Amino acid sequence: MVGEERRGDRSAVRFRNRLADLKRNGSNILLVGAEGLDAACVRLLGESSAGRRYRLFVTTDAGPASVRSKLGSVESGEADEGAVVVDWAADVRGSAAGAARSADDRPNDEDRSVRRLSVDSGDLRELGETVQAAIERFDPGSEGFSPAELRLCFDSITPLIADYEDRDVRRFLLGMTETVERFDGMAHYHLPVAYDSDAVESVEALFDAVVEVRYGEEGLEQRWHLADPDIATDWLPL
Repeated sequence: MVGEERRGDRSAVRFRNRLADLKRNGSNILLVGAEGLDAACVRLLGESSAGRRYRLFVTTDAGPASVRSKLGSVESGEADEGAVVVDWAADVRGSAAGAARSADDRPNDEDRSVRRLSVDSGDLRELGETVQAAIERFDPGSEGFSPAELRLCFDSITPLIADYEDRDVRRFLLGMTETVERFDGMAHYHLPVAYDSDAVESVEALFDAVVEVRYGEEGLEQRWHLADPDIATDWLPL
């Protein structure tokens, strides 16, 4: 019994240390589950009261209202550096036909602090290049981003898995995760399916962690699966 408690304590310490490393060195997290992902997303976007934030949203399923709602939950005014939304048009996914275009859309009155870019091409390379360009357009200063200042939400990767070959999906996600780590950012990617699904299994190895989200008896819960070290937590309050 004592031995089990000590092993549990060591696992908890390793888990906390690994989370600190991910925040310090850049991380890419896969959010999975049938419900509660938006609440987990808001947590991962980071409250502005904790420090300056640059936020980038890549939208495939979520719309402008979802982005505004999330920003409203985390923004606090002076610490915010605005946000950029890269909208991947639904009618071009799965097809590389036609020219790619990324252009600023004119914001409406509700989106004055949000720059919007549209990607009108099914070419995943164009999407990746637009995301990187959007990050580079932020102005964090001569020293670049501090750890965890850049937060990226990709909502969701379901169209990638549904419409593209596995090889192309892995290549694209590997490029995205490397870009985020290069800027010491924290990114999370929505995938609203069960953890034990084939879709999760096909991409899990590309991420630093997978976080399951669910509603339990006492409210919203999360369970972390870390790749290195290999740790799976119990269900914890979100």
